[in-house]
Amino acid sequence: MTRVFVEAAFGSTLADTVETFVPWTDITRYVDIQSRAISITRGAESQLSQTQAGTLTMTLSNDGRFTPENVASPYYPHVIDGVPVRVGIATYTKNMVRVPSFEMEPDGSITGWDWGQAEVVVVGGPTQHGTKAARVTWNTGEAGAYFETTVYGLTVGARYTASAYVNVPAGDVPVQLRAGGTTSTASAVNDTYTRLTVTFTATDVVMPVQVIPSASPGAGDYVVVDAVQVEEGSSATAFDPDGARLHWRFFGLINQWPVEWEGLYATSTITATDLFAVLSRAEEQMRPMLVQEALRFSPAALWPLDEPSGTTAGDEAGPGIAGTLARTQAGSGGALEFGASSAPLGMSAAVLLTPASASAGRFLRGSTGPAFRDATNTEQWMVEAWFSTTTAGRNILALSSPDGDSVLILYLASGTGYLTVETRQGGGPTTTTVGSTSLADGAWHHVVYSSATQELYIDGVGVGSWGGIHLVTDLATITVGASHLGGNIWSGSISTVVLYGGLYLMPALIAEHYEAGTGGFAGETADVRVDRITSYLGIPTFPEGVFSTGIAEQAALGSTALDHLREVETTEGGVLAADRSDAAILLWGRSVRYNPTPVLSVEWADLEPGTVVAYDLQRVVNTVTVTRPGGATQRLVNQSSRAVRGPIGRTIDTLATSDLTTADIGHWTLERYAAPRTELRALTVDAYTLGLTAYRQWLDADIGTPLTVTGMPAQAPAPSMGVTIEGYTETISEQRHQLECHTSPTVTATVWVLGDPVYSVLGSTTRLAY
Repeated sequence: MTRVFVEAAFGSTLADTVETFVPWTDITRYVDIQSRAISITRGAESQLSQTQAGTLTMTLSNDGRFTPENVASPYYPHVIDGVPVRVGIATYTKNMVRVPSFEMEPDGSITGWDWGQAEVVVVGGPTQHGTKAARVTWNTGEAGAYFETTVYGLTVGARYTASAYVNVPAGDVPVQLRAGGTTSTASAVNDTYTRLTVTFTATDVVMPVQVIPSASPGAGDYVVVDAVQVEEGSSATAFDPDGARLHWRFFGLINQWPVEWEGLYATSTITATDLFAVLSRAEEQMRPMLVQEALRFSPAALWPLDEPSGTTAGDEAGPGIAGTLARTQAGSGGALEFGASSAPLGMSAAVLLTPASASAGRFLRGSTGPAFRDATNTEQWMVEAWFSTTTAGRNILALSSPDGDSVLILYLASGTGYLTVETRQGGGPTTTTVGSTSLADGAWHHVVYSSATQELYIDGVGVGSWGGIHLVTDLATITVGASHLGGNIWSGSISTVVLYGGLYLMPALIAEHYEAGTGGFAGETADVRVDRITSYLGIPTFPEGVFSTGIAEQAALGSTALDHLREVETTEGGVLAADRSDAAILLWGRSVRYNPTPVLSVEWADLEPGTVVAYDLQRVVNTVTVTRPGGATQRLVNQSSRAVRGPIGRTIDTLATSDLTTADIGHWTLERYAAPRTELRALTVDAYTLGLTAYRQWLDADIGTPLTVTGMPAQAPAPSMGVTIEGYTETISEQRHQLECHTSPTVTATVWVLGDPVYSVLGSTTRLAY
């Protein structure tokens, strides 16, 4: 049996789906799959084209609940753009519980189960079926405790029976089974398994089944649960360990909720896009990595100080409560110029201070904002800055209270250039010199102070905790380039001043901030870089494959997240896509496709009419130019292909870190695409008609899945052909699921393997992998 289901997370955001468990609302009953269909697009059109944003289109019967701004809607006021939506298909033979006996993994599994006011572990006994069961220990006194699994694919109005075997120790609280608002009788025997059953009528396509204590649990009360089943009908039959499977088809955000009428009958044909749409529009001009790294931790204030001109510096932390830093004059003379200095890596410029003397010149001053000020009174806090100078004895920055009694100043000591901290808390100043290296050497340096441990970091390295530094409070004002009184004015450049309230950055993260401004993370592999960039948007990445190619720095960023991710994808030779089950980005490394083994096959006769075997001349390239930042531009040619077809060129701009890597990329491209191959560029199949086993295989297939088409006609170049899915459009309707797949030949992914009987044949399968 198979059932499609659709859920929307009204009242939740994309960030919620990443960070927390969100409640999903089943809206399947309103989806029209009788006269219309659910349409989903995913992936790319070919091997060399880029993955596009996936889309979902479906029509909902609208009784007003899907009308924006309709106060009568049960979802009001959450019928808005950006609502998370997901589509899946549940398949089962009899038992609709996904993990019914907690087996699956060698150590057992509780995937698909949730609980509240309880602790759950998989145990090896006692068991009712197999070798594993779940032991649920209730929290003392919590009558609202539960252990539940969600069942997908129910038919609204149909009768179902849920059952579970439970083993309750003597003296512990009995348990009950609950489903569809109906609760079973409490377990009546102890120290052996007894079967609880409850019959219910489905009111939704997606519903929970729970094991619950029948009364308030005592200390240490527990139950062992095994062999859980939900089946059609009004009675429990023999337990079937073959549980249901979920096949996620789409996860994304709804664009809008248009309403249209035919007479008085209203519908809403909605569209949604996956997270690629978020990547393509998010931060259209991404700030440099130095800034993005700080923004990851929600600073109270952040002044990059990279304005090209002007007299004030803007706060980019987000809340906008700290405000700008204003140019301030002490004495007469001196200059403060925005955009006049070099800056840490990736930053376009920094502010340059040129005072007439230590007491005459210009500096910046402004509010730290209420969030940071409050944190200095009640919580830990941190300050971070970059600076460059050849003049010792001047102040980098100062934090001070309104009355001036509480002060912290970071400066370079006169004569030595050593980093020094001056603090006062209602009394005279205390001076603490840290480090023993002059920082007045003209290079860019990074400093961090943490109040939690009274610790200082210079250039990403901790230089110790200093008990002599006063724990200053009520820090309402920041002065950049001078003391709180306007003295010892800085002579040099300052960049990226950051304040954090209620935060302690681990040493490894501080080291990363320094690396962002000096090396830009050059050399890290594609999986690490992709995760870094998506983390700036609060989206996780799930990589697959072996990643060995170093990626050059992208410190300046400056375009959309997707643009920068594409640069990494091209260099790695991998494939990016949005996860179709959750709020995440997938990255398949190029190694995933090496020498693929087909995971499913389909008979030619089962394909829909119109399948074509032909060359794909659009992929042919015989002259390739490969570039990398700061390296050689290399041109490689396949002379035999060029002689036959004339020049067919392609330029590949990479983030490779060596000329050897760019040469490898060029050779790999020519090896695969210098000559066309007869191939199946596309195929269409109604997977629903192929039987449950094959249907499940097609549902599990995704971008990059290799398959074999067998039983091809006599006129075909071979009796079977191997292809890899690059993308697809699927149409889901009542008892029909059509997949129109864009494919590429798997033979282009075969690579040489030493001593392998298939992949080490001289002159045949000796292509060296990039």
